Amino acid sequence: MRVLDEAEQIPYDLLLLSDDTKDAINKNLHDGELFVGVHTNRLIAAFILKVVEKDTIEIKNIAVLEELQGKGIGVILIKFIVKTAQTRGVKTLLVGTCDQCVKEIDFYQKNGFKISTIRKNFFIDNYAEPIYENGNQLKDMVMLSMDLVK
Repeated sequence: MRVLDEAEQIPYDLLLLSDDTKDAINKNLHDGELFVGVHTNRLIAAFILKVVEKDTIEIKNIAVLEELQGKGIGVILIKFIVKTAQTRGVKTLLVGTCDQCVKEIDFYQKNGFKISTIRKNFFIDNYAEPIYENGNQLKDMVMLSMDLVK
């Protein structure tokens, strides 16, 4: 895992697996730090870390190539993020996903996150066009948190 160099192209094709618009990704990139995972010279994963408070970081746009999902790469990413956050003195990690995204919520819970809040109407208020998951319009965002202070 490494920070993407400013001279490198932003891997929108990969980041769009986790968000529906480049505008939303660009908003996160504006005040976030983009990390990429490379294996055998191939970009396989990416995520943005965004400081939301002095001791709180939110994981944004975390994505793994579709053909490599379910092979443990996401777990490696979370472990890397936790270690990175701890070395920076972060006390809380946040991540958000749609309320219809049961698989993602389960993944985060299995990796130490707990549901903390619901951002009502997040997808309605923050996206110009409706977004659908499994045929259902997305409305609320489920926020999960991990306490890094032991």
